Amino acid sequence: MREYTVSGLRAGAFAVAAAMLALGASPAGAQPMMNDPNLIVSPVVPAGSLNQPTTMAFLQSNEMLVLEKATGIVRRILNDVLQPNALDVAVASDGERGLLGVAVDPGSPTRVFLYYTESTVDGGPALGNRVYRYDWSPGTGTLINPVLLLDLPSQPVAFHNGGVLIWDDAASQLYGVIGDQNHTGQLQNIATGPLPDNTGVIFRINADGTPAAGNPFTPWCSNQTTTTCTTSANCPAGGTCVTQARLYFSYGVRNCFGLTRDPANGRLWDSENGPFMPTYDEVNLVPSGANSGWTRIMGPVVRDPEGTVDLWNVPGMGLTYNDPEFSWLDSTAPTGIAFPIGSSWGPAYDGVVLVGDAIFGAISSLPLNATRDGFVLTGGLADLVADTAAERDQLRIGTGFQGITHILRGLESPNPHLYVVSINNGTVYRIRGPVPVSLQGFAVD
Repeated sequence: MREYTVSGLRAGAFAVAAAMLALGASPAGAQPMMNDPNLIVSPVVPAGSLNQPTTMAFLQSNEMLVLEKATGIVRRILNDVLQPNALDVAVASDGERGLLGVAVDPGSPTRVFLYYTESTVDGGPALGNRVYRYDWSPGTGTLINPVLLLDLPSQPVAFHNGGVLIWDDAASQLYGVIGDQNHTGQLQNIATGPLPDNTGVIFRINADGTPAAGNPFTPWCSNQTTTTCTTSANCPAGGTCVTQARLYFSYGVRNCFGLTRDPANGRLWDSENGPFMPTYDEVNLVPSGANSGWTRIMGPVVRDPEGTVDLWNVPGMGLTYNDPEFSWLDSTAPTGIAFPIGSSWGPAYDGVVLVGDAIFGAISSLPLNATRDGFVLTGGLADLVADTAAERDQLRIGTGFQGITHILRGLESPNPHLYVVSINNGTVYRIRGPVPVSLQGFAVD
């Protein structure tokens, strides 16, 4: 059994990015560049304009919101120019805490969802990891009318908060991730541990914070797990109805900074950070109800002597363990994940997944198979694990981004560019390809 303990585990990606930069993993002063000379990198705003940016979302093709981790400020960029702040909230910012996730529902009215570690003052104690919904006021360029949707744990540690959000416009549903917070309960595959407590999961909710239709888990009674329930009154005396399970799309997640859906088919993918090196950072296709395996398994199950026998399975679901589609043996701290299909990069990139990392500030490209549910690699990578630095480097197509925390397709039509958030360089980069696009508000490339 490969079981991991709380002590000695690696700090999270947002914190480790700055530390590794200081150690020279991504040389100070290195400029972002792509191996393909047809892919041109340029900053959307000057480097240093943003204070520890974590993630971004588009309001329209020429307008974006960017979050600052420690200041709690939502920055607005219009036509590549910083505008007055859209919002300023009080956040706890030690470790990985802070202003962490944003997603936009582009309907009418436009709504914006934020995930942040709330406090009473910037840098104060954590009150909880909260998900709020705001209305976008285009006249004032601000976020208004906050509504609390989820109050998630933020203790006992300042790491493993997750925070990434994405909006599924077709289904009007919000996906998000919270890490394990160093909890050791059933959601971390400890069968004798505490009941599910909203840690280490991908959640999926409606715009009002209620569980999304189609979520995989039916609540059960804590003292008679074969009995389903809607309230604790349905359970034998002394039992608790595990109603919180209705929020979950998957579980067994250690920590996650990358979450996206494949535009070609709507399938959900994530990147997951493992513990201290040697470890197994992961890229996962995430089916509904999946168990990612933490704390019992990181990396491919064939390398775990216990296999899946020591996992905790949600009552009524059976074994739903989800093996990673790709792993790195040593830490890269994978973060943003995106599909460049249909982008300005051209058809040569339609069949790959892009993954950014916080430690090296690099972009890796993983070639998809024909059914877009896994990868096709050869040589030493045929086992779908980068075991050495040489194997890791074979996948890199971009370097010098100084701590990547997010990669996102733009909204340009018909062929969007790709955008990269650099937490250490304090900016967002646009990577445009050779396919011309028709932009509203920008000069044509």
